[in-house]
Amino acid sequence: MKVFAFCCAALLLVLFLLARRKAGAAAQELTHLRRESQERQQDMKEEHSLEIQHLLDALPHPFFSINGKGLITRCNLPARKIFRTREILNRPVRQIFLDADLISLLTEVLDSPEPCRRKLRLPPASVFSAEYGEKDSFWEMDLRPTGEGDDLEFQLIMRDITPGVHSDQVRQDFVANASHELRTPLSIISGYLENLTEEGGLEDRALAAKMLDTMVRHVTRINRIVEDMLVISRLESDDAAPLNLAPFKFAHCVQDIIERLDLVIAKQKARVEVDVPDFEIVGDQFYWTQILFNLVENALKQNPNMPLKVKIKASQDDEGNVTVRVSDNGIGIPGSDLPFIFKRFYRVEKHHSQTQVKGTGLGLSIVLRAVEAHRGTITATSTPGLKTTFTIKVPPLEVI
Repeated sequence: MKVFAFCCAALLLVLFLLARRKAGAAAQELTHLRRESQERQQDMKEEHSLEIQHLLDALPHPFFSINGKGLITRCNLPARKIFRTREILNRPVRQIFLDADLISLLTEVLDSPEPCRRKLRLPPASVFSAEYGEKDSFWEMDLRPTGEGDDLEFQLIMRDITPGVHSDQVRQDFVANASHELRTPLSIISGYLENLTEEGGLEDRALAAKMLDTMVRHVTRINRIVEDMLVISRLESDDAAPLNLAPFKFAHCVQDIIERLDLVIAKQKARVEVDVPDFEIVGDQFYWTQILFNLVENALKQNPNMPLKVKIKASQDDEGNVTVRVSDNGIGIPGSDLPFIFKRFYRVEKHHSQTQVKGTGLGLSIVLRAVEAHRGTITATSTPGLKTTFTIKVPPLEVI
């Protein structure tokens, strides 16, 4: 009986040990499975986060994710490029952005979590204005809250609208300047017409002839302004191919503008020297004529009372690059004016006598736009009273 009891106890002990071993193995397996599950979840979470980051980096606009405490928890590649090497993650927005208007907007939204879209003008000192030098930048701010409670976050997308704002401002300035330039000759013509149409206005034939001569000159100026505005409009159009590219002899183009200005050259007793080899370029001959005509005419207009010498020199290297220099020995351009001479309606000579009709102020703007349309560059140097030179460099182009 004792033996049987001992055997039963031993059997129970063995069964207990086996069960305990199985339980331990099961616990280990469960722990292993739980660990694998957590690792898979972590991997999936990291993969999901990486996918989100790739999507955000693909956005063309800076993106910031800001939590309820005002810390930046995520940003994309365009945002990182703005701040370069500066660490911005897990930092308060007030320490990162440093722009009063932007901080005020963020504070307002953080205090009242409502969607918000607003346009901001940021000063040149702002990190967001870095690529615009001394100019302000303009941004459209789009703030959207997501989640609730401790999970509340704000998604900020900043769209750079600076080029569009600057373009609109340029157009507004252009319209305002054009209106001003047209108003003066139109007022003169209107006043003279009123005098001529009054009773006895035509009896003094000498005075009437003088008025009509002045009116003709101002009508000519109005026509020139309109023509120049149309040329600039064509050069700044959104057309994919605004140039009519074709091969032509550059010397023929130079000879054409000299013939067109022959009367003015003879009247001023000016001398035009041409040093242009017989080479052919690909370009828009109409705009090249505009370039050369405006440069030579500008030299003549700025020096009406002296025997001017103008030299046109052109060359082409083995790779097809063209260099053109138009120089004169006139009164020159003051150093303070040089940075602005290609701006629309800018004039170096701001005072004109009553018998003179000032130019349109668009000639050098047209030259710049036409050169840039040919993927070239133009620079100006001047030593007043000695020499003024415009240098144009244009790469080879192909007929499309």
